[in-house]
Amino acid sequence: MKSAAKGRSSFTLLELLVVLAVATAAAAALTWTLRTPAGAVALQAGQGTLAGLCTAARARAVLAGVNTRLAVSADPADADGVLRWWQVVQEDGANPGCWRADGGGFRLPLGVYVVPPPGAAVPGAPSWPAARRSTALSASAQAMTINGAAAGSFYYLQFTPRGTTGGGNLVLVAGRSEPGGSYPCVFDNPDAIRGVLVRSSGAITLLSDAGAFGP
Repeated sequence: MKSAAKGRSSFTLLELLVVLAVATAAAAALTWTLRTPAGAVALQAGQGTLAGLCTAARARAVLAGVNTRLAVSADPADADGVLRWWQVVQEDGANPGCWRADGGGFRLPLGVYVVPPPGAAVPGAPSWPAARRSTALSASAQAMTINGAAAGSFYYLQFTPRGTTGGGNLVLVAGRSEPGGSYPCVFDNPDAIRGVLVRSSGAITLLSDAGAFGP
């Protein structure tokens, strides 16, 4: 009885961390809305949401003592979620290689996407600059089993139980919808970007100038 109560308390704390981290980062981003050109507001809000999700995923890894991933849909058939829909998942201790998610995920604002990692195709932009890609994400998309069921393919950023990770950038871009192509979206302006630098320690820094990513 005692151990069941303890487990429920831990679950509540983890869930609260996710909500608070995302809400805090999003609120911080939105405080600048009135000073930002209208076309950049969604990109800035997306940056705040992504920073909050990184913080929540790292906190969950440390508190639960398991590997945790911040995963984003990489399935072109997922027209509304590809490169936009994120979920924090933790490794299932009873089934290594399988992942558990509590509740739903988070979508970036309409028109905001994450740029795929080096080596992956960038929708509508085969010559996209190498320095402006999401180097913090897994090198390739991977099918994952989440809550016991096969899910789509995902890119992911993984945190260890110590809160560390491989490090790198997560780059967000303002894109546009284009149904019917190999991807349902197109990125055509490598200067319309913002992002998050994730250090190997797990600490994050917001990158709000395109020049911060290199040429």
